Order: sequence, then structure tokens, then C-alpha cells
Amino acid sequence: MVTEEVFYWRIQWAGRWMLTTRRFDEREIRQEHPEAIRVDDSRLTILTPENPQERLQARSAAAHGSPDVQYRL
Repeated sequence: MVTEEVFYWRIQWAGRWMLTTRRFDEREIRQEHPEAIRVDDSRLTILTPENPQERLQARSAAAHGSPDVQYRL
């Protein structure tokens, strides 16, 4: 499975510090806001299955759910 960790970030915009409205991975946020500060408690792990066996496993795991892990099916 492909694993991606995303976070909310504190960014400086129009001279003020604010929180992003959606989660970004580090590569995405650094392109536009190199000064961004990660909000560590906001981590979400996104797992994307790469083959049919992993898709089946992800469907089963998604049914039980975890607030910190999301599956892209």
C-alpha cells in the first residue's frame, strides 16, 4: 500500500498566522508556504491499495475504522 501522511498547517497569509482548512503533506505545503508550521496532533494517514489483495484487506479494515487512518478505495 502507498502511505501518505497529511497534517493541518499554520501558515502566514496576508500578514496573519492562520490554520489551513484542509490537510496537506509536507511536499505540497512547502511549495507555496515554506514558513508553514505543522500541527502535530492533526496527523491523518492515508493508505492507498496497489493490488486486489490489498483492496480486499483495506475494505475489511475500513469497516472497523480508525480516526487516524483513512483508506482510498
